[in-house]
Amino acid sequence: MSYKIGSGGIFPYIEMEDYAIHIMTNFDQPNSEMDFSITSGRIIAFHRSDIPQSDLIDLIKEDKIYPELTNANLSTLIEKNKNKILHFVENHDDYMRGPPYPDYENIKD
Repeated sequence: MSYKIGSGGIFPYIEMEDYAIHIMTNFDQPNSEMDFSITSGRIIAFHRSDIPQSDLIDLIKEDKIYPELTNANLSTLIEKNKNKILHFVENHDDYMRGPPYPDYENIKD
């Protein structure tokens, strides 16, 4: 399973097989909400605008994201990489500082 942190433009993102997870924030405004999206190529498979970080964490932790996904492969990828995705969301400020990224490879699934 490929799981890799990339950085395009300003924001880091996660690559998982054919999908990319993006979190964008207005970093000029403290405590701004996040825009969270999962894309495959140019297609948006899941998107939430202006979601507080704590709500996004709850959505993933409490498995509330699965009913909103229409792709079984994507659901499986999220389930298998749940802890790494949560680490990415919870530590987004650290990822925003750029490489070297936090040690996500040793996070247990």
